Amino acid sequence: MDPINPHRRVWFGLLLLAMAIAPASAPAQEAVPDPIALYQNVLSTVRAAEAFSVHVEKQFDVLMLDGAKVEYSGALDLIVKQAGALHLDYGDDTSAKEVWYDGQTLTIIDHLSNIYAELPAEGSVRSVIADINARYGLELPLAALINLAPEDFQDAVQSTTYLGLHDAASEPCHHVLYRGANVDLQVWVTTGDEPLLRKMVVTFWQIEGAPQQSLLFSDWDLNPRTNRKQFVSNIPEGAIRTEFLPVEEAAL
Repeated sequence: MDPINPHRRVWFGLLLLAMAIAPASAPAQEAVPDPIALYQNVLSTVRAAEAFSVHVEKQFDVLMLDGAKVEYSGALDLIVKQAGALHLDYGDDTSAKEVWYDGQTLTIIDHLSNIYAELPAEGSVRSVIADINARYGLELPLAALINLAPEDFQDAVQSTTYLGLHDAASEPCHHVLYRGANVDLQVWVTTGDEPLLRKMVVTFWQIEGAPQQSLLFSDWDLNPRTNRKQFVSNIPEGAIRTEFLPVEEAAL
């Protein structure tokens, strides 16, 4: 009998090893969550909290005039009392803004230019966000997370793909791709009874070069300790006051 070729011996060894570790039967597949329901549950969790706070690390692309794509980074801290108070502190490599809402006045300051504006406002945070967007065309960061109703989310989505349980910030999360007419949205949603966003990647297909934003959420608190001073504006001395024009007047 001819001697066994050494390469065949290695191949047989690998085959035997594979057979030895193969399971006797394939494990049952877990049911795939409904992608739309996953994000709706996130919105419902945030809405159900009387107050919440979160920290967000952001990376985003900027397209240069010569076509180069440059990545910048920033961070945001947000605390909300749903009934009528908000503080948002945002800064990145190109801008720095802060927003206060104390139940009567919404104040926005651009720290780089030292210019601020005050708008009369009252009511819940959701109603104020919707009102300033309608009247002045202003959209605050993370406005959709606060203001978007769970039942309205599906209207903006054309297709969904559940990608599996994948890690985000070392935590297993449901990873989902939502595709829209102009924007693709990937989200990583925590497992458990109170689903929350851990990571989000937005791709803007309607913009040349398809720039992306990546947001990493941490330090969620659905019952933060708050005090009134957190929501009262703190305008630095020498800041210049300006006025926002309503959308109708700005268009003239």
